[in-house]
Amino acid sequence: MIEKFVVFRKKTNQLDVPQLVLLTKVDEACPLVAEDLKNVYQSHYINRMVQEVSAQLGVSLSAVIPVKNYYQELELDPQTDILLLNAVVQMLRAAGGFFDDFYNPEEKSE
Repeated sequence: MIEKFVVFRKKTNQLDVPQLVLLTKVDEACPLVAEDLKNVYQSHYINRMVQEVSAQLGVSLSAVIPVKNYYQELELDPQTDILLLNAVVQMLRAAGGFFDDFYNPEEKSE
């Protein structure tokens, strides 16, 4: 699976497409985070997982975003929403930067 991601990453790099990795189910991976999602960035285990994923896939640490999945909850949870919204913000920033580089109106007028 890792080899497939590496091949895919190389092809997207050739096209300058930004890449982000969502590290899902962080609450299931670490009891400290399961206790309180606010601990996601203090968890040594999650930090180690982010570093491993970054190294294995060849993306920067800032491109690996920890999130908690909604799958059994009947109610929305603000802490889960914050992690997911942070991921969406990172995606929008990456996409915005890509499109800024892809089409720069100043370059067209020259």
